[in-house]
Amino acid sequence: MIEIKDLTVARGKRIVVDNFSATLVPASITAITGPNGCGKSTLAQAIAGDLKYQSGQITIAGRELQTITLEEQAELRSVVEQNRNYWLSFTAREVIAMGQSKANLARMEGVMKRLQIADYADQSVTTLSGGQAQRIDLARALIRDTPIYIFDEPLSAQDSQSKVRVIEEFKAMRSAGKTLIVIAHSDRESLSWCDQIIDFTHH
Repeated sequence: MIEIKDLTVARGKRIVVDNFSATLVPASITAITGPNGCGKSTLAQAIAGDLKYQSGQITIAGRELQTITLEEQAELRSVVEQNRNYWLSFTAREVIAMGQSKANLARMEGVMKRLQIADYADQSVTTLSGGQAQRIDLARALIRDTPIYIFDEPLSAQDSQSKVRVIEEFKAMRSAGKTLIVIAHSDRESLSWCDQIIDFTHH
């Protein structure tokens, strides 16, 4: 379980997340929604352990996040950030395989097939559309076997068919006991597949 209590995060002198609390239960999908610039990505980075917070606490399975080592954090969670730009001409397959363990590589073909990356697996990533590149990022996270996954706007560049496929993948992960946090710009109606929706507009 992830427990966020009275969390305050600043960027420079500006407080971006102010006194925020939430409980995320295991094997669930939580969407955090709200307009651009309201602090959703900052919150995601704090939960991922990539951004120090000023006050409050985040506990994961009863342990305060700032006491968990970076190595342990890497085993606890997989993160997909927004809009990563690929500028070296590796193939899609090479990018997904980079730095992965043998166990992860064994899952790679299955994930690529389900996300329909197999069609352009041997193409240079510099030639791909935004949606295709985003699916590569998703695949890199999905082949890692961690209990928690944090996705920042994972559907933003996907067409409607690809959205359906990615959401099916998320639901399968939830059924397998994974905990998913999805930062989304969407309205509530299009997030019926999530178990919990936290509207960040008012924080």
